[in-house]
Amino acid sequence: MRVTRERSTAEGSGTQPPGEATYLVLGPLEVWRAGRLCTPTALKQRALLVLLLLHANRPFPMYTLIDELWGGSPPRSAVSALQMYVSGLRRTLEPGHSREGHDARTHPLLRTSGSGYLLQVRPGELDLDRFRGSAAWGHELMAARDCTAAADAFRRALSLWRGTPLGDLGQSCLPDHYAVRLEEERLALVHDRIAADICRGRAREVVGELAELCARHPLREGFHEQLMVALAETGRRAEALDTYARARRTVVENTGIEPGPGLRGTQQALLSGDRPGNAGHERCRPAGAIQA
Repeated sequence: MRVTRERSTAEGSGTQPPGEATYLVLGPLEVWRAGRLCTPTALKQRALLVLLLLHANRPFPMYTLIDELWGGSPPRSAVSALQMYVSGLRRTLEPGHSREGHDARTHPLLRTSGSGYLLQVRPGELDLDRFRGSAAWGHELMAARDCTAAADAFRRALSLWRGTPLGDLGQSCLPDHYAVRLEEERLALVHDRIAADICRGRAREVVGELAELCARHPLREGFHEQLMVALAETGRRAEALDTYARARRTVVENTGIEPGPGLRGTQQALLSGDRPGNAGHERCRPAGAIQA
Protein backbone atom coordinates (compact mmCIF):
# COMPACT_ATOMS: atom_id res chain seq x y z
CA MET A 1 0.00 0.00 0.00
CA ARG A 2 1.39 3.38 -1.01
CA VAL A 3 0.53 6.64 0.69
CA THR A 4 0.17 9.33 -1.95
CA ARG A 5 -1.20 12.30 -0.04
CA GLU A 6 1.27 15.13 0.44
CA ARG A 7 2.69 15.37 3.93
CA SER A 8 1.94 19.07 4.36
CA THR A 9 -1.73 18.43 3.57
CA ALA A 10 -2.02 15.39 5.80
CA GLU A 11 -0.35 17.11 8.72
CA GLY A 12 -2.33 20.30 8.38
CA SER A 13 0.87 22.13 9.19
CA GLY A 14 0.73 25.11 6.87
CA THR A 15 2.75 28.12 7.90
CA GLN A 16 0.99 31.22 9.12
CA PRO A 17 1.12 34.46 7.14
CA PRO A 18 3.02 37.29 8.83
CA GLY A 19 0.97 38.83 11.61
CA GLU A 20 -1.14 35.77 12.31
CA ALA A 21 -1.47 34.16 15.74
CA THR A 22 0.29 31.14 17.20
CA TYR A 23 -1.24 29.38 20.19
CA LEU A 24 0.77 26.90 22.27
CA VAL A 25 -0.96 24.64 24.82
CA LEU A 26 1.34 21.57 24.78
CA GLY A 27 3.23 22.94 27.76
CA PRO A 28 2.85 26.33 29.45
CA LEU A 29 0.32 28.50 27.64
CA GLU A 30 1.86 30.91 25.11
CA VAL A 31 0.22 33.26 22.63
CA TRP A 32 2.22 34.93 19.87
CA ARG A 33 0.89 37.67 17.65
CA ALA A 34 2.91 39.22 14.81
CA GLY A 35 6.06 37.72 16.32
CA ARG A 36 5.33 39.20 19.75
CA LEU A 37 4.53 37.22 22.91
CA CYS A 38 1.16 38.41 24.20
CA THR A 39 0.06 35.69 26.63
CA PRO A 40 -2.55 36.91 29.13
CA THR A 41 -1.24 37.19 32.68
CA ALA A 42 -4.43 36.84 34.78
CA LEU A 43 -4.99 33.17 35.62
CA LYS A 44 -8.74 33.14 34.96
CA GLN A 45 -8.22 34.86 31.64
CA ARG A 46 -5.56 32.31 30.72
CA ALA A 47 -7.87 29.47 31.71
CA LEU A 48 -10.66 30.98 29.61
CA LEU A 49 -8.38 31.18 26.60
CA VAL A 50 -7.30 27.55 27.05
CA LEU A 51 -10.94 26.39 27.19
CA LEU A 52 -11.74 28.31 24.02
CA LEU A 53 -8.63 26.92 22.28
CA LEU A 54 -9.47 23.34 23.22
CA HIS A 55 -12.92 23.89 21.70
CA ALA A 56 -11.69 26.08 18.86
CA ASN A 57 -14.08 26.94 16.02
CA ARG A 58 -17.04 25.63 18.04
CA PRO A 59 -19.49 27.69 20.10
CA PHE A 60 -18.87 27.31 23.83
CA PRO A 61 -22.00 28.06 25.92
CA MET A 62 -21.50 30.85 28.44
CA TYR A 63 -22.85 28.94 31.42
CA THR A 64 -20.71 25.90 30.63
CA LEU A 65 -17.69 28.20 30.57
CA ILE A 66 -18.70 29.57 33.95
CA ASP A 67 -19.04 26.06 35.42
CA GLU A 68 -15.62 25.09 34.09
CA LEU A 69 -13.90 28.26 35.28
CA TRP A 70 -15.37 28.21 38.78
CA GLY A 71 -15.63 24.47 39.37
CA GLY A 72 -19.42 24.38 39.50
CA SER A 73 -19.54 26.99 42.31
CA PRO A 74 -19.51 30.35 40.53
CA PRO A 75 -19.84 33.65 42.37
CA ARG A 76 -22.88 35.86 41.79
CA SER A 77 -20.72 38.10 39.66
CA ALA A 78 -19.63 35.26 37.35
CA VAL A 79 -21.46 36.51 34.25
CA SER A 80 -20.03 40.03 34.48
CA ALA A 81 -16.58 38.62 35.36
CA LEU A 82 -16.66 36.34 32.33
CA GLN A 83 -17.66 39.24 30.09
CA MET A 84 -14.74 41.24 31.48
CA TYR A 85 -12.32 38.37 30.77
CA VAL A 86 -13.67 38.03 27.23
CA SER A 87 -13.22 41.78 26.62
CA GLY A 88 -9.65 41.52 27.86
CA LEU A 89 -8.92 38.60 25.54
CA ARG A 90 -10.36 40.47 22.60
CA ARG A 91 -8.04 43.40 23.27
CA THR A 92 -5.08 41.03 23.59
CA LEU A 93 -5.83 39.03 20.44
CA GLU A 94 -6.76 41.94 18.18
CA PRO A 95 -5.91 45.32 19.74
CA GLY A 96 -6.80 47.35 16.65
CA HIS A 97 -10.36 46.08 16.58
CA SER A 98 -11.18 47.71 19.93
CA ARG A 99 -9.41 50.96 19.10
CA GLU A 100 -11.40 51.34 15.92
CA GLY A 101 -14.67 51.14 17.82
CA HIS A 102 -16.07 48.02 16.16
CA ASP A 103 -18.88 46.03 17.71
CA ALA A 104 -17.27 43.45 20.02
CA ARG A 105 -19.71 40.82 18.77
CA THR A 106 -18.08 41.01 15.33
CA HIS A 107 -14.54 40.55 16.65
CA PRO A 108 -12.52 38.74 13.95
CA LEU A 109 -11.19 36.06 16.33
CA LEU A 110 -13.36 35.88 19.46
CA ARG A 111 -17.02 36.23 18.54
CA THR A 112 -20.22 36.11 20.52
CA SER A 113 -22.11 33.07 19.25
CA GLY A 114 -25.66 32.65 20.49
CA SER A 115 -25.45 32.46 24.27
CA GLY A 116 -21.72 31.75 24.26
CA TYR A 117 -18.43 32.48 22.56
CA LEU A 118 -16.44 31.08 19.63
CA LEU A 119 -12.70 31.45 19.11
CA GLN A 120 -11.69 31.23 15.48
CA VAL A 121 -8.38 29.42 14.97
CA ARG A 122 -6.94 28.95 11.51
CA PRO A 123 -5.17 25.76 10.35
CA GLY A 124 -1.63 25.60 11.70
CA GLU A 125 -2.09 28.24 14.41
CA LEU A 126 -2.63 25.81 17.33
CA ASP A 127 0.17 23.42 18.28
CA LEU A 128 -2.39 20.79 19.33
CA ASP A 129 -3.81 20.75 15.80
CA ARG A 130 -0.32 20.37 14.34
CA PHE A 131 0.38 17.54 16.79
CA ARG A 132 -2.78 15.70 15.75
CA GLY A 133 -2.09 16.33 12.06
CA SER A 134 1.41 14.84 12.24
CA ALA A 135 0.06 11.93 14.29
CA ALA A 136 -2.65 11.21 11.69
CA TRP A 137 -0.05 11.31 8.91
CA GLY A 138 2.12 8.87 10.85
CA HIS A 139 -0.81 6.49 11.27
CA GLU A 140 -1.39 6.51 7.52
CA LEU A 141 2.27 5.74 6.92
CA MET A 142 2.18 2.97 9.53
CA ALA A 143 -0.87 1.42 7.86
CA ALA A 144 1.13 1.44 4.62
CA ARG A 145 4.01 -0.27 6.51
CA ASP A 146 6.37 2.63 5.90
CA CYS A 147 7.68 2.34 9.44
CA THR A 148 10.64 4.69 9.03
CA ALA A 149 8.55 7.56 7.72
CA ALA A 150 5.88 6.85 10.33
CA ALA A 151 8.43 7.05 13.13
CA ASP A 152 9.67 10.37 11.76
CA ALA A 153 6.11 11.76 11.64
CA PHE A 154 5.45 10.64 15.20
CA ARG A 155 8.69 12.26 16.36
CA ARG A 156 7.72 15.53 14.70
CA ALA A 157 4.40 15.43 16.52
CA LEU A 158 6.00 14.68 19.89
CA SER A 159 8.61 17.40 19.43
CA LEU A 160 5.82 19.97 19.77
CA TRP A 161 5.47 19.14 23.46
CA ARG A 162 7.28 21.62 25.69
CA GLY A 163 6.38 20.19 29.11
CA THR A 164 3.33 19.37 31.21
CA PRO A 165 0.21 20.54 29.34
CA LEU A 166 -1.56 23.43 31.06
CA GLY A 167 0.68 22.93 34.10
CA ASP A 168 1.13 26.67 34.57
CA LEU A 169 -2.58 27.23 35.25
CA GLY A 170 -2.98 25.30 38.49
CA GLN A 171 -5.79 22.93 39.45
CA SER A 172 -7.95 25.74 40.82
CA CYS A 173 -8.27 27.38 37.39
CA LEU A 174 -9.14 24.46 35.12
CA PRO A 175 -10.61 20.97 35.60
CA ASP A 176 -7.96 18.25 35.74
CA HIS A 177 -9.47 16.18 32.96
CA TYR A 178 -8.26 18.52 30.22
CA ALA A 179 -4.58 18.02 31.07
CA VAL A 180 -5.18 14.30 31.70
CA ARG A 181 -6.69 13.80 28.23
CA LEU A 182 -3.86 15.68 26.56
CA GLU A 183 -1.30 13.56 28.41
CA GLU A 184 -3.18 10.43 27.32
CA GLU A 185 -2.85 11.54 23.70
CA ARG A 186 0.87 12.05 24.17
CA LEU A 187 1.42 8.63 25.76
CA ALA A 188 -0.63 6.93 23.04
CA LEU A 189 1.61 8.50 20.42
CA VAL A 190 4.77 7.56 22.33
CA HIS A 191 3.48 3.97 22.13
CA ASP A 192 2.89 4.35 18.39
CA ARG A 193 6.34 5.84 17.82
CA ILE A 194 8.00 2.96 19.66
CA ALA A 195 5.92 0.52 17.61
CA ALA A 196 7.24 2.15 14.45
CA ASP A 197 10.82 1.94 15.74
CA ILE A 198 10.43 -1.78 16.53
CA CYS A 199 8.84 -2.28 13.12
CA ARG A 200 11.88 -0.79 11.40
CA GLY A 201 14.33 -2.96 13.30
CA ARG A 202 15.35 -0.67 16.15
CA ALA A 203 14.19 -2.90 19.00
CA ARG A 204 17.56 -2.74 20.76
CA GLU A 205 17.48 1.07 20.86
CA VAL A 206 14.06 1.26 22.55
CA VAL A 207 14.61 -1.28 25.35
CA GLY A 208 15.96 1.28 27.82
CA GLU A 209 13.22 3.79 27.04
CA LEU A 210 10.55 1.12 27.47
CA ALA A 211 11.97 -0.01 30.80
CA GLU A 212 11.71 3.58 32.03
CA LEU A 213 8.16 3.95 30.69
CA CYS A 214 7.08 0.71 32.35
CA ALA A 215 8.46 1.94 35.69
CA ARG A 216 6.77 5.32 35.30
CA HIS A 217 3.42 3.91 34.07
CA PRO A 218 3.21 0.45 35.64
CA LEU A 219 -0.44 -0.14 34.73
CA ARG A 220 -0.11 0.69 31.03
CA GLU A 221 0.06 -2.85 29.67
CA GLY A 222 0.95 -1.68 26.17
CA PHE A 223 4.41 -0.55 27.26
CA HIS A 224 5.08 -3.86 29.07
CA GLU A 225 3.99 -5.71 25.96
CA GLN A 226 6.30 -3.66 23.76
CA LEU A 227 9.19 -4.24 26.16
CA MET A 228 8.61 -7.99 25.93
CA VAL A 229 8.62 -7.80 22.13
CA ALA A 230 11.74 -5.63 22.02
CA LEU A 231 13.60 -7.97 24.36
CA ALA A 232 12.54 -11.01 22.34
CA GLU A 233 13.62 -9.32 19.10
CA THR A 234 17.11 -8.91 20.57
CA GLY A 235 17.36 -12.54 21.74
CA ARG A 236 16.52 -11.90 25.41
CA ARG A 237 13.47 -14.15 25.77
CA ALA A 238 14.12 -15.02 29.41
CA GLU A 239 14.13 -11.31 30.29
CA ALA A 240 10.95 -10.87 28.26
CA LEU A 241 9.22 -13.57 30.32
CA ASP A 242 10.48 -11.96 33.53
CA THR A 243 8.94 -8.71 32.29
CA TYR A 244 5.59 -10.46 31.94
CA ALA A 245 5.80 -11.89 35.44
CA ARG A 246 6.53 -8.46 36.94
CA ALA A 247 3.81 -6.79 34.89
CA ARG A 248 1.24 -9.42 35.83
CA ARG A 249 2.08 -9.10 39.51
CA THR A 250 1.71 -5.31 39.34
CA VAL A 251 -1.59 -5.45 37.47
CA VAL A 252 -3.13 -8.07 39.76
CA GLU A 253 -1.98 -6.33 42.94
CA ASN A 254 -3.36 -2.97 41.82
CA THR A 255 -6.53 -3.95 39.97
CA GLY A 256 -7.42 -7.44 41.17
CA ILE A 257 -7.74 -8.74 37.61
CA GLU A 258 -5.48 -10.57 35.18
CA PRO A 259 -3.65 -8.70 32.40
CA GLY A 260 -5.43 -8.20 29.08
CA PRO A 261 -5.24 -10.51 26.05
CA GLY A 262 -2.37 -8.62 24.39
CA LEU A 263 0.04 -9.12 27.25
CA ARG A 264 -1.06 -12.72 27.82
CA GLY A 265 -0.83 -13.51 24.10
CA THR A 266 2.72 -12.19 23.93
CA GLN A 267 3.68 -14.36 26.88
CA GLN A 268 2.12 -17.44 25.26
CA ALA A 269 4.01 -16.79 22.02
CA LEU A 270 7.26 -16.60 23.96
CA LEU A 271 6.51 -19.81 25.87
CA SER A 272 5.72 -21.57 22.60
CA GLY A 273 8.99 -20.46 21.08
CA ASP A 274 7.17 -18.35 18.49
CA ARG A 275 7.98 -14.82 17.51
CA PRO A 276 5.61 -12.48 19.37
CA GLY A 277 2.83 -11.21 17.17
CA ASN A 278 2.09 -7.60 16.42
CA ALA A 279 2.51 -6.36 19.97
CA GLY A 280 5.28 -3.96 19.11
CA HIS A 281 3.93 -3.03 15.69
CA GLU A 282 0.28 -2.50 16.44
CA ARG A 283 -0.77 1.11 16.60
CA CYS A 284 -3.05 2.25 19.38
CA ARG A 285 -6.17 4.08 18.46
CA PRO A 286 -5.37 7.78 18.75
CA ALA A 287 -7.21 9.52 21.54
CA GLY A 288 -10.16 11.53 20.32
CA ALA A 289 -10.43 15.28 20.41
CA ILE A 290 -11.61 16.84 23.62
CA GLN A 291 -15.32 17.36 23.47
CA ALA A 292 -17.41 20.02 25.13
